[in-house]
Amino acid sequence: MLVKLGRGYDMVTTREVSIDDATTVTHMVAALLAELEGGQMHDELDTQLVVDLLAMKERVYGFLAFTEARPVGLIMLSEGAALFARGTYGIITELYVVPDQRSSGVAMRLIAAAVGLGTVKGWGQLEVGAPRQPMWSRSPTSALYLKAGFAEIGPRLKLPLHGLASHRAKCNAAGRSRLYPRRQHALCRGVSDSSSARFA
Repeated sequence: MLVKLGRGYDMVTTREVSIDDATTVTHMVAALLAELEGGQMHDELDTQLVVDLLAMKERVYGFLAFTEARPVGLIMLSEGAALFARGTYGIITELYVVPDQRSSGVAMRLIAAAVGLGTVKGWGQLEVGAPRQPMWSRSPTSALYLKAGFAEIGPRLKLPLHGLASHRAKCNAAGRSRLYPRRQHALCRGVSDSSSARFA
């Protein structure tokens, strides 16, 4: 799928990503994650992981936007299935536009490409996860999605599963301590004594 969008003397084109785009996708997603983390990235994004995900052609999709030959934006999606969606649906996992091309229609063109894909695939809906509050309410991204026709459905929560099994094994190996049992129970559940929750 190739789409052209005129913007002054620039021409923006979008096309589906392929495994050959793995390095470009890696750099753009790393830049997105660095922005979301306030410029601090703890782990480098692995290009091989990107290659592996892009190889999952029936579950992972994406579009790159270009001005001439320069990549200026990326949208990545995955396919989910649920009863509430009455079948399959799309999830926008990453959307990134290089800073000097923001507010130029690139993001809307990428969302339009995702909507077109979802229509072809027969997805019941398209969803996107929001950044942490209050970042979301202050972000121009929220206005972008609302302008594109998305409706807010409330916060999403996450439970990271990487390392969860080894964490539980450590708790079981430590046994049930009689000293501070409430604290140990809370730590093994992955929450603090104050029972404060961190939203994803």
